[in-house]
Amino acid sequence: MNSIYPSWLSKQMLSGIRGFNVCAYLVALEGWRRGLELKWYYNPNLLSDIKGVGYNPTGKFFSLSNGKKTHFFFRSRGDKVSNEAINIASDKELTKKYLIKANVPVSEGTFFDVNDDVQSILDKARDVTYPLVIKPALGSLGKGVITNIRTEEELKHSIAYVNSEFPYDKYIIERFITGDDYRIYVMGDKVLGAFKRIAANVVGDGKRTISELIKQKNEERNLNPYLSAKPIKINRNLLEYIGREGKSLEDIPDENEVVFLQGLSNITSGGDSIDVTKKLPDNIKKVAINTIKAIPNLIHAGIDVIINEEEITVIEVNATAGITSHHFPMFGDPQNIPAGIIDYYFPDTKGVEKADDNIYYDQKKVLDLLEGKIVENIEIPKAPLGDLFAKRYVVVGNVQGVNFRKWIRKKALDNNLNGYTRNLTNGNVVVVVAGIDKEKVEAFKEICMEGPSRAQVRLVKEFVWDKQIKAGFEIRKSK
Repeated sequence: MNSIYPSWLSKQMLSGIRGFNVCAYLVALEGWRRGLELKWYYNPNLLSDIKGVGYNPTGKFFSLSNGKKTHFFFRSRGDKVSNEAINIASDKELTKKYLIKANVPVSEGTFFDVNDDVQSILDKARDVTYPLVIKPALGSLGKGVITNIRTEEELKHSIAYVNSEFPYDKYIIERFITGDDYRIYVMGDKVLGAFKRIAANVVGDGKRTISELIKQKNEERNLNPYLSAKPIKINRNLLEYIGREGKSLEDIPDENEVVFLQGLSNITSGGDSIDVTKKLPDNIKKVAINTIKAIPNLIHAGIDVIINEEEITVIEVNATAGITSHHFPMFGDPQNIPAGIIDYYFPDTKGVEKADDNIYYDQKKVLDLLEGKIVENIEIPKAPLGDLFAKRYVVVGNVQGVNFRKWIRKKALDNNLNGYTRNLTNGNVVVVVAGIDKEKVEAFKEICMEGPSRAQVRLVKEFVWDKQIKAGFEIRKSK
């Protein structure tokens, strides 16, 4: 597994942020670091008609502004993507009509309603070449998807299963195309990132059972901040899949034998991701870009394609695609998708001086305020633009219980410095300060030496600080 965090992110930055809230934060952070005005909203409907999706939109709506123009965002999607485009992309039947009209290659298939009788569904499916796949017409994240259906009897069983287990009203039956599965993120006429998806699998060692290998694989995934929330789940779908392959959880695979656990390569279902951005052939890029152009005002989205020796087939269009997976592939290099998004919405910020990658703001606090309905909106103080210079000072003497930390916080804010202060268990106080003015950071040692009137400072030790810094200045709990 590659180095987990890219240079512009860290574990502490993402602490307490989960799911699609991370996608929103990544785009907002990139814009904020470029000096754009950042504002978060509980409900932006009075200001914008940007459409949300999902059951919990809190912490996913924000705006970025350069003073002349303002753009609203939901998760990774900006307001240049029309609501009509979102409606089209969320409906697989409608999407397919637009793609066929634009000569984008798609899989043959048919649709059925949950109220249709089984025999009429089977009759429709006879025009589709086996093997088949069933998936919800309006679903996502791999839920309600059954792959590699090879006989009419299996199809009948799969129809009964999805109708009883999932809440969707309409499904599509398509030819199941084998090949390599890719997610490609497109912005306009440019591919920003691509990764290959491999269905959930384990590799045998000749000693452990499939069940034990799944546990080990999930431990590896848990180290990745994106994949940790997407473990391989032992459920009915998995058991039926390996059962069709003649295997059970108690089987012991041979050494280096790859055992696939799902027919679906969705990352949410436990699949692996391998970044292939720099290796993606031009003909595949062209198909992905043409897919975006086929849907009016889509502008940017995630495109799912299957590629084999004979064909390239577009499987799905995601107008509000998750981008965290590009930052945290299981294998390969991370891709900064938000950089391309901000380039498109605010081209004037491209290549100009930006904030240091070591500076960030407290998104967890933003989420807490919004989710608690304490505020309707939050404006984040602007980022300090330029290279960050930082020091860690350890103040020795009679410096606890004398109002030292409150005093030092005021001095730091007066000097436009970021960082924190904390009492240490040995009686000392640590002060970390950072800013773009090197002289102010170095001069802060004398301020620490001075201290408030009740303090008695004997010594200030100085150290270089090269870790990330949270914007603002906080008093942290004792350590």
